[in-house]
Amino acid sequence: MSNFTHSRPKGHSSRAPKDPPGNSCIALTDSELAIRWGLSVKTLRRWRQESLGPIFCKLGSRVVYLVADVEAYERRVSRFSTSAPAYPAERDSLKSVRDRTNT
Repeated sequence: MSNFTHSRPKGHSSRAPKDPPGNSCIALTDSELAIRWGLSVKTLRRWRQESLGPIFCKLGSRVVYLVADVEAYERRVSRFSTSAPAYPAERDSLKSVRDRTNT
């Protein structure tokens, strides 16, 4: 029987890595965002086709939403009352930003 002990290489721990600082690099799938908002995945797909909803990233066939973009969208659509107007100019400006980034 040997007296050999197993140890981890330096810099490796048994714990899972911590989230990066801030949420800018964390991404949600369309399923995760649908759960977060209580929507169906189909609704999010339709919103993408109609240039609605938050900005998304297309990675091959995979669609993800950066948490920072989701939170920015949530702030933009937040209202103080149900009678507060939605601002069409804001929607148009978001669409023009998307059009510029997709070319």
